[in-house]
Amino acid sequence: MPTFTKLLAAASVIALATAGTATAKDVYKDKRLTVLINYSAGGPTDIEARLFARHIGRVIAGKPQVISKNMAGAGGTVATNYLGAKARKDGYTMGYFTALASTQAFKPLKDRGVKVDPASFGLIATASGSSYAYMRTDVAPGIKKPEDIMKTKGFTLLGLRPQSSLDLRERIVLDMLGLKYKYVTGYRGTSKARVAILQGEGDYLTESQPSFRAKVVPTLIKTGQAIGLFYYPFDDGTRVWSPPDLGKNLDMMPFDKFYTKVTGKKPEAAGMLWTAFREINRASSMAQRSIILPPGSPRAHRDALRAAVTRLKSDKVFRADALKSVNFVPDFTVGAAAERILAASTKLSPPVLKFLDGYLKKVTGKKTN
Repeated sequence: MPTFTKLLAAASVIALATAGTATAKDVYKDKRLTVLINYSAGGPTDIEARLFARHIGRVIAGKPQVISKNMAGAGGTVATNYLGAKARKDGYTMGYFTALASTQAFKPLKDRGVKVDPASFGLIATASGSSYAYMRTDVAPGIKKPEDIMKTKGFTLLGLRPQSSLDLRERIVLDMLGLKYKYVTGYRGTSKARVAILQGEGDYLTESQPSFRAKVVPTLIKTGQAIGLFYYPFDDGTRVWSPPDLGKNLDMMPFDKFYTKVTGKKPEAAGMLWTAFREINRASSMAQRSIILPPGSPRAHRDALRAAVTRLKSDKVFRADALKSVNFVPDFTVGAAAERILAASTKLSPPVLKFLDGYLKKVTGKKTN
């Protein structure tokens, strides 16, 4: 017959297990969750992150209050460094970040702007996405269709920082096309660079799908001030392809097809430029957004957020708002599947790393290591 001590011990174990389950289930009840955004207000990351923040609270167990906070600077690395080193690790601050995968991929280049290990964050989900190139129509001799960029004798390209995937891909595709341009970088997000385009201080920029559709199309393209040129295809390392929805309702084609149209050659003819573009683009597009927690955050909070994002994917209210706000629904990959995508997107080959070291030196005046 069990002794009283054994019964008490067994009861204690059951109570602890039950309490643990309840804690894991209700970690966000009556709490406030902050969504940190690593780019400025009005940019593509901000638009998509605020769409996410408007709805995620409804589908998190416990229904916490959700607030958004922008922390722009240095091509997204200011917020990356903050979340990795200074943010509380209690599970109540999360990041909705762009370029985490490419930041990790560029780590061998010893980018001194990054102070933390991008691989150390608690990964909740990733989202794939493309970027869209556009330029002012008043660039001489006048841009009436995308192919007219090949007639230009020079224009001003805008960027965020030399080591960012945005800047590198912009420079590489223009170099592949053999075009002359002036490179001006240092903008605190594409929303700031877009203002410069509007004011005639720059001519060429790329933005990801949310802001291109929600901001660029109505304010620049429909008004005739700018024209869409091409968008970047997807690349999983084995093939280059473009889902039909990327170009939906846009008179644009993927860059690989555009290159062939205007040069008569396949992109492979560009040699290392194309190889580098593919690897950088893979790091930037397959995991364009990363939804993360600070390193060392409680697993219960990570699991609760993973479950919530899974529910959000099929939430009708969220999907309707996404189609209304940005004309597409973010494609989230959650948990272990997201970890596999991130792992596959964060390694650049030694030849590409060597090439990028010299390529960056052309604009920074010094080697990266």
